[in-house]
Amino acid sequence: MKKTLTEKNSKILLWIGVILFIAGIAIFIFKESLFLESKVNAEKVAQLGDFIGGVVGSLWSLAGVILFYVALTEQRKDIEINRDALNAQVSALNQQIKEFELQRTELSETRKVFEEQSETLKIQRFENTFFQLLNLHHELVDKLNFSKVSMMINISMEKREVLSKAFEDLEIKMKYSNSFNVKSSTGESTYTEDKPKSKEIALARMNKAYKEFYFDDYKQILSHYFRNVYHIFKFIYKSKLIEKSEKQFYASLVRAQLSSDELYLILYNSLLEGLGYPNFLFLIKEFEIMQNFDFRIIEKYEYHKGIYDDKIKDVKPTF
Repeated sequence: MKKTLTEKNSKILLWIGVILFIAGIAIFIFKESLFLESKVNAEKVAQLGDFIGGVVGSLWSLAGVILFYVALTEQRKDIEINRDALNAQVSALNQQIKEFELQRTELSETRKVFEEQSETLKIQRFENTFFQLLNLHHELVDKLNFSKVSMMINISMEKREVLSKAFEDLEIKMKYSNSFNVKSSTGESTYTEDKPKSKEIALARMNKAYKEFYFDDYKQILSHYFRNVYHIFKFIYKSKLIEKSEKQFYASLVRAQLSSDELYLILYNSLLEGLGYPNFLFLIKEFEIMQNFDFRIIEKYEYHKGIYDDKIKDVKPTF
């Protein structure tokens, strides 16, 4: 049926109609001698019209229907082709979307790997410097030496013994800062306790005792030591290579290297303005360096613990 209803057959019907139309008119003219007679036979003309309308008109109508059907068929084919093309495009777009999703996932994973590698490199850079500073600290301690002639006896010490000796000497200075010397008639000296009446007096005595201890005997020995310990903690605090939460861990590693004698020396050094105050005291607060220090050692000196608490409470660094 579809092979019959074609554009070609429709054209054939149109041409048949045209031929019949021409043939009908020719026969009519020949039979009726239309041009020889002056009077036209209306009945014959009507029959000619009926013939043309009935046969030729029907053929042309059929040809038109066929052409319309063919046009609809072709249009439907075009629609189906377009729909298939659109489906193919949609499928291709969906495939591209999937590929883009996979690429985005791969890029995300790659970025995570790069970020992890970047963090690892940052930590490695930090740790290289950190452990170099820590090794330098141990080297400084190992190179400490102290020699002094006391009562015709040559006193010589090395390494951590120097820090223990410094602790003992500073203890003596702090002890006698709150006493006065009384000489008997025989010239013998005795020390009488003289407790400070206020925190201001205690602070003045404490500063005087520490300055005598540091500048008279130990500056050349301990200045480099204090600076190195300070710069280790400052390096941890200022570093942008590690997170703040990680800084406490590295600070605790340094803190573990410090003995009670060292903490005692660092504490008094950090209270004197121009030496460890305010920057070193701030780092003591930031990293809880005195966490394991026995404060009973300084509480036996009137107001010393209160002075420490007051200074560290609102300390602000200048770096």
